Amino acid sequence: MGAVARKGAAKVVELPLDPEEKAKSEVVDETPEEAEEARLRAERREARQARTRQLRVEAKEAVQRGNLSEGQSSPPSKRQRGRRRAPLPEGGLSPKAQELEEAVGRRDGPRYRQRLGRAEVAYELGDYHKAWRALDGMAKDAPNVPEVRELTGLALYRLGRWELAARELEAFRELTGRTDLHPVLADCHRAQRRWADVDELWAELRASGESAAVLVEGRIVAAGALGDRGDLTEAVQLLSANFQRPRKAKEHHLRQTYALADLCERAGEIPRARELFGWLNDQDEFYVDVAERLASLR
Repeated sequence: MGAVARKGAAKVVELPLDPEEKAKSEVVDETPEEAEEARLRAERREARQARTRQLRVEAKEAVQRGNLSEGQSSPPSKRQRGRRRAPLPEGGLSPKAQELEEAVGRRDGPRYRQRLGRAEVAYELGDYHKAWRALDGMAKDAPNVPEVRELTGLALYRLGRWELAARELEAFRELTGRTDLHPVLADCHRAQRRWADVDELWAELRASGESAAVLVEGRIVAAGALGDRGDLTEAVQLLSANFQRPRKAKEHHLRQTYALADLCERAGEIPRARELFGWLNDQDEFYVDVAERLASLR
């Protein structure tokens, strides 16, 4: 998870050097090693900033997805049943899991590995259509390769292909026994209004011992699904359980506060929503649309 930007950090400003410092910087010659190290530092900084921006877009999209679902008719009862989900494999990987080269053969292994590499780069750059094009068909050819199912599922999720993404991520779950992508998988089911699946995945995640950041993401999805169903009081309770605003906030604290403030506003708890949005505004006035949300409650 990306580290939270402090107030004003969303706008990165390079302060101009004074003439003396500028002259020094022009005189000093960097070695190739120093220049490469500086380039890598700049790339890592930009990647962190891009990841933070993406996380904040996701925070707003998650809230909007719930709000847009309000007023829709309930799906057919058959969609309310959770899917038949196999228990997580004990001890990590399922015996079915394969390496890519094992799945497609030594001759085709390098070509498939190159495709997977191109998809990974495209995904990291945010070009999810390109990532999906590179991956197209790989899950069929290598159905038991976890890294293929994982990246395919994530790319489809970014493209809003909820049903297909859920299929890939369910397969990834069965192959690896991992639960760190449960928030994404549950969100796919939430978008399809498959409430039983969301509830089952949240229960599995809570028992998993995942990191605080992953648990927060799962809690946000589970609470959002309750809110989608009109259970706003229960949603607020779930998202606020044992939640305390830290002295030094991380990105997942901000995401949880933003989602909780939205639920409080929808539930009619305006003073609490105002307080939460106000705290977010103090942390970072550029966080998503917090300034506008706060202004609308005054």
